[in-house]
This record gives sequence, structure tokens and C-alpha cells, in this order.
Amino acid sequence: MVSKIPEETSDQSRQQAVFDRLRLGILAGTLPPGARLPPSRHLASELGVARQTVVLAYERLAAEGYVRARSGSGTFVAADPPDAAPPRAPVPHATAGPLSHRGAAFAALPVAAAHGAGIVPVAGGGNLLAPGVPAQELFPAAAWAGCTARVLRAIPPDLTVYPDPQGLPDLRAEIAAHLAAIRGLIADPAHIVVTAGTQQALRIAADLLLDPGDAAWVEDPGYVAGRAALRAAGAMLVGVPSDADGIDVAAGARLAPEARLALVAPSHATPLGGALPVARRLALLDWAARAGAWVLEDDCDSEFRWEGKPLPPLATLDRAGRVIYCGTFSKTLAPALRLGFAVVPPPLTAAFVRVREVSDRGPATLHQAVLAELMRQGWLAPHVRRMRTEYAARRAALLAALASHCPALVPIAAPGGLHMVGRLPQGMDEIAVVNACRARGLAVAPLAAYFTGVPRFAGVVMGFAATPVALASDAAKRLATVLRGARNPVERPSPVVLNKTVVVDDEF
Repeated sequence: MVSKIPEETSDQSRQQAVFDRLRLGILAGTLPPGARLPPSRHLASELGVARQTVVLAYERLAAEGYVRARSGSGTFVAADPPDAAPPRAPVPHATAGPLSHRGAAFAALPVAAAHGAGIVPVAGGGNLLAPGVPAQELFPAAAWAGCTARVLRAIPPDLTVYPDPQGLPDLRAEIAAHLAAIRGLIADPAHIVVTAGTQQALRIAADLLLDPGDAAWVEDPGYVAGRAALRAAGAMLVGVPSDADGIDVAAGARLAPEARLALVAPSHATPLGGALPVARRLALLDWAARAGAWVLEDDCDSEFRWEGKPLPPLATLDRAGRVIYCGTFSKTLAPALRLGFAVVPPPLTAAFVRVREVSDRGPATLHQAVLAELMRQGWLAPHVRRMRTEYAARRAALLAALASHCPALVPIAAPGGLHMVGRLPQGMDEIAVVNACRARGLAVAPLAAYFTGVPRFAGVVMGFAATPVALASDAAKRLATVLRGARNPVERPSPVVLNKTVVVDDEF
């Protein structure tokens, strides 16, 4: 909105003011050569002056060579205004003051890049083989739009005030019903907290439960952004080996028996896909109870299981109240919604909500209300079923295409989740492969980024959810071309320094 010219200004002064504003805009470049000036009637209304005042200012600008009037088209900025642009005042060189110790720790954290982007831009900007990314075209846009319209017609009071930091009560009730029906987890809405994805839930828990220097178990390899959330809270991370059966609880107990917290994904560990069997689940809960530790259960993509029966959450076995269960709608709907939740043990709920409140007051109420309506209308469950069917087809197509066109890559197909790992031939440069893939439009991620220590083998992490069946063969052929080039030292792309930028699955 253009600021109005004061009413007490004389007519002559008003004309001069309009002239000066437009002239300075032209010389400063905010009205570039060829730009069309607003119609005199519109500008007069914006400035609060008579139309004739603007007309006279336009005529003066034209007479002095700043604008050109084209009959029937309007008034346009001249390509060669008569004056040179006024010199800009020099911008003083600003030096950043020293960061706090905590700020420096934040700045040094690896970057968890969204949707697999990170080292270099992916050619074409697509999501082909991007790990952890849901299919944009499968978002239930019509249902979401209908629910949005229904919510806005009613304009509930909740939409016009500060949000409840714990989350909209209607949405918490729908989440509780959803968890009971889909995951077999009985949760009281009074102890559900709506968050901006899983990532925020992990960070709140870390701030609440960890002091700087406290030991925390993390899966190795494991969820990079989750590790960053704990490290940002000052935790001392203890990488606990994760294998085909998930985190090795016995190893964790040997490495750090007095750890304060463990971050685990019992249903589908990132990125290798291990799932905790019952014996390890019970051992983990037993350790937490004995050590007085907490378990953060990341259950971000458990809806997508490809082999065997869906595994119940670890929280269903928790009798000591040591598990904080974290879920998200980023995989089932869209990451951009920034909606997730945590099921918090009753003694922690009030403090958890307080930490949430001081960080950002609460998630956008409109999105919460629309999601609650979507779930109340019964749209979410069938949508997830459709996605499960489509993603299963995309997973099968990619595996078949890799077997046919890229036999040099050995896929490690996890029994759940939205990605798989491709093991590279021994001696192949993982980062060089990733860069070459990205130059060919493949948004793969380096496996090394997921390890806390020395990687056990080289590989790439590939998503299939955002890779349509029709493009699976093309993706596999591009990957095969990269691997053939990587074997030839002459054609091999030069590796780039990660420079603390890590390419990871955006699970949060």
C-alpha cells in the first residue's frame, strides 16, 4: 500500500510530491525501464489526491524524459532516463559479534536438507529417487479443499485467537482415534501434543530431558536430523550399532549404561530398515526403567509396511511410562503441512506443552482444523490405503528396473518405509557417485551421512515414493550410466567437500 499524501499539502506541493516519488523510483530502479506506471485514476486513489494532480505529474515526467506515453497503452518508464541514478550510500561492513557457546554449537550442526537436496542442486529440480519424499501428485487436494471450505464457513472461535499450545482439542481426539484403529495404541487426547512434525517433538523432548553433556543413544546408522535435534540440546551422542534387527540394545548398555535417553525407530530404522524384535523391545524398555532413561520412539512411516505384518509401536509395551511416541503426517499427507504429534507420558505433559509454548506458541490452527475435519469425514484412512498400494507398485518397479538395468548396484530393500539402500561396488567413491547422480536428475543421498562413525560400506539411499512406475526404468538406466562412469578414472566426477551439509531423508 502506497502511503497517502497529507491532506493539508497544497495542490502544487501535491503535484511536486507525486512527481518526486515517481522520479526517485525510476532513478533508484524500483520502477525499471519499460515498466508501466499505474493508471492515473488508480494512483490518485492510492495517494489520496485528485486525478488531475497525477495527470499533471505524468505530463511533467514525460516532458523531462523520464516516461513515454503510448496512445491507448499507457505510460511507461523511459529506457534512458535523463539523470544518473543517485549514488547509493556505502553499506558499512558488518561484522558478526561472537556467538554464544550454544549458538556456535547450532551453527556447527550438519544441515538436514529437505527432500534429499543438499550437496548440489538436482538437475531439473525433480524428486526422482529422493529418499523419504511422498508423491506430491497423490495429495488428496480435492478432499483437503472441501474440508478447508467447510471449516471456513463455520469460522470457529479457535481460528481467530492464539492457538492452544497443546494443539486443537478436536485434532487430538481424532489422532487418538486414528492411533487406536491403525496402530493399536491407546492414547488419551489429554496427553497428545500437536507439533510441527516429528522433528519438533524430538527437539522439545531433548530440551526437556537432557542437560548439556548427557549421553543419548542414537542408531548407527540412523536418522540424521534426529541426531541434530539431540546434539542441539547439548547431548553427547553415543552411536549404537543398528543391524537387520534394529538397534543393538546390549551394545548400547555396554557403551553407555547410564545414558539419559535413546532415540530409536523400532518399526523401521533409517536407512537400513531394521525392525526391533520383541526380545530387543523388552530389553530396551527394561534398560530404560533401570537407568531412569527415556525412549523417543520415531514412528514416522510405519503405515508403509511391505513384508510381514505391521509392527505395533514400542509404546504399546511400555508399562513404566518411559516412552514418548512421535508421529507425523508428513509421509501420509505432505511435509509442507508441518503437522505431527507426540504421545507424552502423563508426568511430562504439562512441561512438554510449556516448552512447546515458549518456542512458537503452537501450530497454525487452520491446518489443524482442516486435518481434524479430513479425519472426521473419513478421508485419511482410504487415502493411506491408496498410497500404500501405489507405493508398493513403485517399490516393485524400481527393484525390477535396478535388477534389469543396474546389476552393479545391490539393493537392500527394507521391509518398510519409503526408501531403500543401494550398495555400491567396493572401492567406488560414494560422494562422486552422488554428485554424478544429481547432475543427471537423481536425488539420491550418500549412505555415509547416516553413520556416526566410519561407514560399514559405501552406498546410496534411494526413495521410490516420488518415482512413478513409468519412470523407474529411466531412473535405473541413469544410475547405471553413473556407475559405469565411476569405474573409469578419466570420466569419474571430482568429489566435492560436504562442508557440513548432509544429504538426508527428511523424516521430520
